[in-house]
Amino acid sequence: MPQLREPTTPTSAAVAALVDDLQGTAADLGWSQANGLVDALIDSLAHLLVDAAAQRPQPGPHPQVVGAIGGPDGPLDHASCRTASSALRRTGAALLRGSTSWAPGAGEVALDLADLLEECVEQERLRRLRPGAKSVVVRRLLSFQRRLHGLT
Repeated sequence: MPQLREPTTPTSAAVAALVDDLQGTAADLGWSQANGLVDALIDSLAHLLVDAAAQRPQPGPHPQVVGAIGGPDGPLDHASCRTASSALRRTGAALLRGSTSWAPGAGEVALDLADLLEECVEQERLRRLRPGAKSVVVRRLLSFQRRLHGLT
């Protein structure tokens, strides 16, 4: 009979590396409102990663950091979105392995955000990402934010 793996907590050095990796990303979807929400989600996930590594029974209160909302729309940057997606997948995997009750929920949000960024890149590559998609993307980002707030 196979043994079940116990949740593991990454070392403090591994957590620091993941946080640096995650916070070093800046996914540019081309829409300033969406970019601000992605930045806020990434900041929240970095804080939650530290809380999970410290095995806090509940995530600590963290100020929400939102980038500038406004400015002209521009092109989606494939490289920045793919880089952020990779960092989010590593963060999500670490959170899913966390030993706190709330960490897997945060891990799922990280993976869902990574999926959304990759979907946007693929749709733009196929020339199917229309300006009307912005509202759908923003609504999904807001739902991720609500899910993270629900963990506390």
